[in-house]
Parts: sequence; structure tokens; C-alpha cells
Amino acid sequence: MLRILLLVGIASTFAGMLGCSSGTRLPPDATIALQEATSFELLSLDPLQSQDPDQRDSLTEADHLHGWIVRGSTTIQDSNTRATLVSRFAAGVAEHNGLVAACFNPRHAIRLIHDGKTHVFVICFECAQVEWHIDGQRATGFLISTSPQSLFDEVLQKANVPLAEKSTH
Repeated sequence: MLRILLLVGIASTFAGMLGCSSGTRLPPDATIALQEATSFELLSLDPLQSQDPDQRDSLTEADHLHGWIVRGSTTIQDSNTRATLVSRFAAGVAEHNGLVAACFNPRHAIRLIHDGKTHVFVICFECAQVEWHIDGQRATGFLISTSPQSLFDEVLQKANVPLAEKSTH
């Protein structure tokens, strides 16, 4: 039992060092932004950032998101689809068990506009981490379970947006 408590404590400390807050709900401002967004876009990201400086420099703003290459995106206009995505995203945060991996290989993102500000949630289901950016500046990070991933993939595939290959580990 002591070993389990020690491991959970180490994982929580590590998550805190990464700027993640382990809680059972989304930050209130994130919840409001997600629910009241005037535009809402789901993106597929390539988890491998370009190592070639010439390739990085040739990318347009539309080709990358906080340094990650965008494979494609779809605007979510259907209110039911949007509500389901937001609900599953929030549920994934609530379900998280507090453990986090040391990687950050995001394959998904949500980009939205709320109250004149651009909010971006860069999501790595592989390591259970989300980075939240507001108008290009990192706001915070938090943890998420893998449960929303299948819905995110389904919505992207229905819109013919290519997905990155899944992790093998």
C-alpha cells in the first residue's frame, strides 16, 4: 500500500512540474469557453514535429499549431456534435486517474473562439495531457483519460480528415 501511495505521489508531483493540474473537472474558464464558443474546430495533428529547419520555415500559419503540424481540421457547426464533443472532453478530464506519461505527442486539438479570444486545447491522449493556450500564450495544462479519443477520431474521419498513426506503446 505504501508503494502505491508513493507512486501516486510521484506521479502527482511530476504532473505538477509539467504544469498540469490534477483535478476532476475542467478549469471553469475552459468550460465556459468550450460551451459558449462562437466557432469550434477539431484538428488532427502530426505528433512528430519537424526536425528540419527548412521544412519548419516553409510551413504557413495554417499548417501548424503551436509547433505541431496540422494534418487537417473540420469546423463543427452542428450543435449536437459540438455538445457531445465538449461533454466527452469534460468527462475525460473527470475520469482521469492522476497518472501521466513523460511524453507529449499530441494527435488532436480543439481550436475555438470565445469572447474575441482564440482558445486552443492541444491534446495528447497517449500521455493523458492537454495544453491550453489563449491567444497564443499557454494558460495551463491538465490531465485527460483516453475515453474521448474514439469520438474525436470518428468526427475527424467522417469529415475525411486524415489521422496520425496511433502510438505503438
